Amino acid sequence: MAKRRAAWIWAAWTLTAGGCTALAGLDDSYHLVEGAGGTSGATGGLSSASASGGAGAGAGGGEGVVPTDVEWIDDMEDGDGAIDEAGGRVGYWYSYNDGTGTQTPPVHTEEMPAGFIPEALTPPRGQSTRAMHTSGSGFTMWGAGVGFALNGPDMGLFAYDASAYTGIVFWAKLGDAGAVTTMKVNLSDKVSEPAGGICDESGEDEAKKCFDHWFYTARLGTEWAPIVIPFEELTRDGTGAEPTAEAVDVAGLYVIEFRFAQGEDFDVYIDDVGFYR
Repeated sequence: MAKRRAAWIWAAWTLTAGGCTALAGLDDSYHLVEGAGGTSGATGGLSSASASGGAGAGAGGGEGVVPTDVEWIDDMEDGDGAIDEAGGRVGYWYSYNDGTGTQTPPVHTEEMPAGFIPEALTPPRGQSTRAMHTSGSGFTMWGAGVGFALNGPDMGLFAYDASAYTGIVFWAKLGDAGAVTTMKVNLSDKVSEPAGGICDESGEDEAKKCFDHWFYTARLGTEWAPIVIPFEELTRDGTGAEPTAEAVDVAGLYVIEFRFAQGEDFDVYIDDVGFYR
């Protein structure tokens, strides 16, 4: 995971503020309604969200009502690599991998300082004109991914209190129909992130190893679809520090990442990431 830290150090962009909007096109179990389209009421200049169903497209499960109170972490419309500076959040998108394959965009280093910025959508997704896009293949150790810190000012990493929210939501689709159709959505907390001071980043203590993050396996399709992940549906392997932890510590989150395992060819677009209440 050292490459992720390298990505962080060389990331620096101008921040922008975000707001709230509502989602449409989901049923009461958070699943995309087949063939349903919808437009959320955009506020604060945010893009409206629309989607159509498709084979393989899906959203997170869980009991409850469709989330209508969403606070965007990043809608990508400003075209920079920073998340929206709102709700006490500050962070930057980065890519990371095990160094054995090829990923676009590449990991940021001193030699390769180019930023991870949103890509223009052709055609747009409703009023959304930009999204993050990553692809890669050939990784043989543990894989690759992209992500961002929730509270990472001045190149640091601090806990972010997300206890006011119920979960996260974003829109995604495959860029290549032949790419892997699932990805892990990782959230790190005080138990799994070295900055939390509980796990052992050196790896010398197997019982307290780091990076056993909380995750949800999201399904991907060739059409844009919302993915809704309640915090209560996150799980972890339980092989790291505090293996008896039964739930993610939402009062102490660090990063959100989108991860692909070794041996997987991936190509995915990610748009309009937010917390919902």
